[in-house]
Amino acid sequence: MKLTKKAVYAKYGIEFNNGHIESPIGNICELLKEGNEKTGKQVLTFFLLPGTGTFETEINGKKYTVKGTCACDCTGCYAKTGHYRQASATKSMIINTYLANNHIDFVKNCISAQLEYCGRGEVRIHAAGDFKTARPDEYTNMWKEIAKRFNSFRFWTYTKIKKYESMFDELKNANIVKSVIPGIGFNFGTCEYIINAYYTLKSIDQPVYICKCGIDKNQHCEHCGVCATYKYVLFVEHSTGYNAEKDPLYGKLVEIVNNQ
Repeated sequence: MKLTKKAVYAKYGIEFNNGHIESPIGNICELLKEGNEKTGKQVLTFFLLPGTGTFETEINGKKYTVKGTCACDCTGCYAKTGHYRQASATKSMIINTYLANNHIDFVKNCISAQLEYCGRGEVRIHAAGDFKTARPDEYTNMWKEIAKRFNSFRFWTYTKIKKYESMFDELKNANIVKSVIPGIGFNFGTCEYIINAYYTLKSIDQPVYICKCGIDKNQHCEHCGVCATYKYVLFVEHSTGYNAEKDPLYGKLVEIVNNQ
């Protein structure tokens, strides 16, 4: 007989009531969120604050100011546009980041309880943010321990910080995509940029894949698995005003994507 969610959280010493958990900063929502239209609802996602700036919000009557977790503030960062700019999204990212900075064991227990209840699936670490928390070694070890324990899940994330690119190499069910490619630059851009990056990596026999989700609106991360496998995944620029479909090279890009 499957335990209730309340009972599973209780195993980890956490009180769960009516869809909320009791945390060191009061009553909050679960830390892993359902995926969006791109990832698919079955993918659980974890958010930290993007960039290097500071963010402020009020949580249960107390003000919190927390810094972003990235190594840089990137032009065209999707995690600073669209729904990420909504107050509720910013608040959720501040909560996760504050807890990761100050209550790492609580974060580990919360995520573990949520995954144990779900049983299996996929987890996208850092739908926003990166590994630059206040306690990076403890934070990265937390994710490695979680991935080892919950091996019925696939985990993946992206990083621009070279130090963390290989941290999941020993794990069969977890992967880190290089967001900065040596000799090329970022792994996202216009059609021309992506085509050139693709052939450059191919020329040196590197396994590379162009994300199909940006081309086929019916394709979702939950149906794919490429980011859980490849070190080099390229993305067509989005959320910046650039319209790939109007680019003269869009047809060439689609041809490459469909023949990968």
